[in-house]
Amino acid sequence: MEDGVKENDFEVFRETQHIVFRFIEANRDPRNFYDNPSWAVWRSLLLPVMEQAIVPYRFRRPQFPKAMLARLRAHGVIERHVDGAGSNLRTHKIHVPLITNPKVVTTLGDREFHLEAGRAYEVNNVAPHAVRNDGDADRIHFIFEVFDAAAGETSPA
Repeated sequence: MEDGVKENDFEVFRETQHIVFRFIEANRDPRNFYDNPSWAVWRSLLLPVMEQAIVPYRFRRPQFPKAMLARLRAHGVIERHVDGAGSNLRTHKIHVPLITNPKVVTTLGDREFHLEAGRAYEVNNVAPHAVRNDGDADRIHFIFEVFDAAAGETSPA
């Protein structure tokens, strides 16, 4: 598990654990990302989920610079925060709940939601957000970021 060397090692994530498959170098330019060894093992399972989740975006050349599993322990909290600038202004952050329970509440702005397992949700991570797991079971999300590498390119005339 890459949790001990993850780049997103912030106090707000103290009650979470991550398996980081891909990450953006210094979290700045999403075109500069790297794979951890676990990506080679998980890629064939995760890539179809990622591709299906972004169908509505109609990207010509989707790039997936971040991909990770995130576990929030039972009765754990991710306090209200914003993810800041850097790559977050240029990517879409997608959450796919894999394991959850009805007592997991995600706060986006001033609204509370329960993110259902097996669905994909875009989360605006530069706006205030938080998560509270009041249940007795851990919550596990597959989280990835995506952008269209073709954006800004012009078509040949």
